[in-house]
Amino acid sequence: MKHKPLIGLTSTVMSVNTIETQYENVDTIVVYNKFAETVRDAGGVPVVIPLGKPEEAEFYANLCDGFIFTGGEDISAITYGEEPHPKLKKVNKHRDDFEIELVKKAREKEKAILAMCRGYHLLNVSFGGSIIQDVESEFSDSINHFQQSATRTEPTHTVTIEEDSMLYKIIGEKEAAVNSFHHQAIGKVGKGLRVAARAADGVIEALELEDKEKKFLLGTQWHPEELRHENKNMMAIITTFIKEANKS
Repeated sequence: MKHKPLIGLTSTVMSVNTIETQYENVDTIVVYNKFAETVRDAGGVPVVIPLGKPEEAEFYANLCDGFIFTGGEDISAITYGEEPHPKLKKVNKHRDDFEIELVKKAREKEKAILAMCRGYHLLNVSFGGSIIQDVESEFSDSINHFQQSATRTEPTHTVTIEEDSMLYKIIGEKEAAVNSFHHQAIGKVGKGLRVAARAADGVIEALELEDKEKKFLLGTQWHPEELRHENKNMMAIITTFIKEANKS
């Protein structure tokens, strides 16, 4: 049987009630199913990584061939040395700490990384970068970055892609239509990362490694897994990541 790479999907914990629990709220491991579906469609095997302690990160870094850092809560301001903005939403500092260590261990072992939305913010912080805690508070002329007038599978704004970037090499176009579900954004770019795309209002929409010889690493503000059926370029992001993970 052809080898398929194991792809670790980060997750969070939510209090959920179901028929099985007799409508009692219980802490439940949560990750959007679209991430798992997309990994399978691209030729990988999804593995859900439960929220853990930082010292457990090395185990998962050894186990998996690549990692998708998924969406979820805001990044805690404490994680990057700031005080919380009044519009900061739900955070999970334990998740921040665990995933930052997972990024570190995955990079040490040269595993491929794809990060989206919250995961994209976490990636930047793990490289020493910072977060804009509320886009509308920072940018008086910002576009709408949290779409409510369209489904998750519909793009609502465009991004301009740097022509000398890895992302451009994957997509092959200077402009892409993307979906958008965030009120935080990238502030100071982490050391060793470079901007690969921006929105019309200047918000940074994608990051990648400055050193193109290093193992695959890409972060997008948008969710390509939601757009993949309507846009082959979004699926190309996923398949390129899976191919790079398979080299591990």
